[in-house]
Amino acid sequence: MSVFITVGSTGFDELIEAATSTSFLSALETLGLTRITVQYGTSAVPFQRNKEVYRGNLTVSGYAYKPSITEDIEEADIVISHAGSGTMIQTLRLPNKRLIMVVNSTLMDNHQLELASAMAEKNYCLIGDISDLASSVQLASTMTFNKFPAASPQKFAALVDHHMNFV
Repeated sequence: MSVFITVGSTGFDELIEAATSTSFLSALETLGLTRITVQYGTSAVPFQRNKEVYRGNLTVSGYAYKPSITEDIEEADIVISHAGSGTMIQTLRLPNKRLIMVVNSTLMDNHQLELASAMAEKNYCLIGDISDLASSVQLASTMTFNKFPAASPQKFAALVDHHMNFV
């Protein structure tokens, strides 16, 4: 089993710090995970520092950015993500993905909390506790999540038409 962690287009030092700590990586090993890939954005310092300290058997790799994270999401069993809408939708559109959203409360009036809460309320994902990320992974690995609905361009177009008074 594997985990993919992503912070999106900026950085999220607190998430990278928690997700690459020796205690978290050791807990992943205990849970039977074998590989972790981290897209760390501008949070390279905590990633590199923690990766150098870790001495376990889990394969840990990472990168700042690349053109697409689709392959990393597809290969992962569990995705831990900042609570960004793009990554969330991309992950939930794929079958059998377990998504843990970690809110970066320092961004834009805490808008990520609103999105993560709405999605967790519908049981599409889990809101991760950054102070105990291992428990969030353990819980997510045993939960049954609801299937995210398929895209419906016609419904979206009708909604826009209605709000713009085109109909």
